[in-house]
Amino acid sequence: MNDGSMPVAAAPVLTSWKDIAHYMGKGVRTVQRWEQDFGLPVRRPLGSSKKAILARPGDLDAWVALRCSSRSELAVLDRAGLQPPNRSSTRLPIGALSALNARIATSRLLRNSNQVLIAEIRSALRQLHSELEAFTPMR
Repeated sequence: MNDGSMPVAAAPVLTSWKDIAHYMGKGVRTVQRWEQDFGLPVRRPLGSSKKAILARPGDLDAWVALRCSSRSELAVLDRAGLQPPNRSSTRLPIGALSALNARIATSRLLRNSNQVLIAEIRSALRQLHSELEAFTPMR
């Protein structure tokens, strides 16, 4: 129960490889390999041994969204001319596709954040305008 003295965490923190593996629906060794080979966002407390780890579910979800692409996304890349039509001999390297997916996802996040900020600024300007009107003497 929160009495107001301590803020409640927005999302639980996963504190073991077993918790992370269960959250992601994979085995412990698989998520450990993903961290080593692909940069799965796992944190280690400063001054702690390599055994102590932490991960936020939101970070893991974002990593999966950035790193994994579906066949439909690859078809969109084909139609956009970003991947050669002859897949057998010439393909874009996986790293290029991952980088492209990461940039697209980052662009979408930035665009959404920008739209939220614009809405907040408009609201603040409307409020400021109404407050100025209240203080301005009528002629």
